[in-house]
Amino acid sequence: MKLALAAAAALTAPSGAMSAYSVELDGSGTTNPSKFYWEIMSLFEARAKPGVKMTYRAVGSSTGQYEFMGEDQGFAAFNDFGSGDMPFSTENYDKLKAAGVAPLHIPFNLGAMSFFHNVPDSTLPSTGLNLDACVIADIFNAVITTWDHDDIMAINPNFNPPAGEPIVVYHRTYGSSTTKGITQYLAAACPDKWTQVGSTIDWPSSTFAVEGSGEMSSMISSTPYAIGYIDSGHGHDDGLSEIELKNLDGTYQSSTESIARGGVQAAAEEALALGVMPSDPAADFSQVSLHNMPGEYTWPIVAVSYLYVRADQTATGAKGPLLKAFVEYVLSDDGQALLGDYNFEQAPQQVRDVGRKALEAMALAPGHEEWTFESATNKGAGQEDYVISAKRRSHYEYALGEIESEMASYASLKALEATVAALAADVAASSAVGEHVHVTALDEIFPDDGDDEDKQDEEIELALAVATAGLVFGLVSLVVAAVAACKLSKMARARDRAAGALVGDVCIPERKPSSRAYADLEADA
Repeated sequence: MKLALAAAAALTAPSGAMSAYSVELDGSGTTNPSKFYWEIMSLFEARAKPGVKMTYRAVGSSTGQYEFMGEDQGFAAFNDFGSGDMPFSTENYDKLKAAGVAPLHIPFNLGAMSFFHNVPDSTLPSTGLNLDACVIADIFNAVITTWDHDDIMAINPNFNPPAGEPIVVYHRTYGSSTTKGITQYLAAACPDKWTQVGSTIDWPSSTFAVEGSGEMSSMISSTPYAIGYIDSGHGHDDGLSEIELKNLDGTYQSSTESIARGGVQAAAEEALALGVMPSDPAADFSQVSLHNMPGEYTWPIVAVSYLYVRADQTATGAKGPLLKAFVEYVLSDDGQALLGDYNFEQAPQQVRDVGRKALEAMALAPGHEEWTFESATNKGAGQEDYVISAKRRSHYEYALGEIESEMASYASLKALEATVAALAADVAASSAVGEHVHVTALDEIFPDDGDDEDKQDEEIELALAVATAGLVFGLVSLVVAAVAACKLSKMARARDRAAGALVGDVCIPERKPSSRAYADLEADA
């Protein structure tokens, strides 16, 4: 009824009526950190006073750059900011500068890219499938076409693929930042065999094109003996098997092993130390590449995600201060802490310092108040206008955060269930041994001392002990299963509440949910 009344009011509102929001902010670009952006935007919409509206279209890095440039409409941007996993080319950077636009690159996020395969485990060495850049270059150039090729076998002597098994090669189509990343890596690590670099290149006709990370993952997982490339987090989330890739220092490792050793941040730190990444956000970033950086555990294919912002915000009115606040939060410790939820790595402090220089370079329209943040209770001042307060929350933030808490509880229950199953197996084994001993060597356990009644009592006590233990473990298992079912039911209800359905809880209320605001429902369900 309330929704119907609101809709009717909207339809009958006079034209020119003021928006319910003080300011609206829109961006577009790379799909990789899109969920990260959406979470922060949802937090802002719940916490900002007065109200704001923020949107982000996940359309890819190339489209994000195109819409940020606005070349087709006199370099007037299509929206308020852009984002991409690759910097602007020198050509496009120079076009913007010539048009009087000062573009700022704000690096904020690191992600490992990797090669994944669908070679059966039964054929693989215990060390996994090891490959180096030159062999991968030959595979994607269709020079190496079977898994038992001599160059692959030389690196993996215990590999046992079927004779002549073809390699099914998948690559991205259209303008893919992942394609640009892996081609930069191959050109840097094996320049004699790989020369093409770009977000779109010419591939051999024997390889297969797929659109987007989702289709890449799907095709690898559904095609035996396939190989392709994708961002590491996406690949592991989808359960794909990763190539053990050789880095510049000769270490074969997976991206997960490298990440655990700080290998992704090490690539960014090396890039700054070597001058590969500028320290000025207004500089030309076209040559920035965190690929094939030195270091024992450094990951060799690291992508940097950027926010693209125009330094001159004087003509954007109230949008400029909100954009500045958004960038500030992305670079903050709170914002960076959210990246791990989406399988990305935080940018090292030195890299974030480059982004903070962009905040200083943004010129805002006069007369428009800048936003401040309330993290701890600030009596009175936190209730003022243009404050983004962590003390304000939406019910949907709470409900969706509850899902993560339920998932953690369910994982704990599964661990308890596994422990109970192991104990029950021990009891069963003990029972079987006891029965065998009773049948074959009863006299050794209960020596015949002439008192048959005592002997029978001891046998009964043993039987009761085994039966009681089995009953206890059985009851615990039932409780675990019942509580787990309740957990799953509550998870479904929480998801329904977040979608707007009014469903009541019938299980015991949970504790305070985790601090994470929004979960990826589709991935977590």
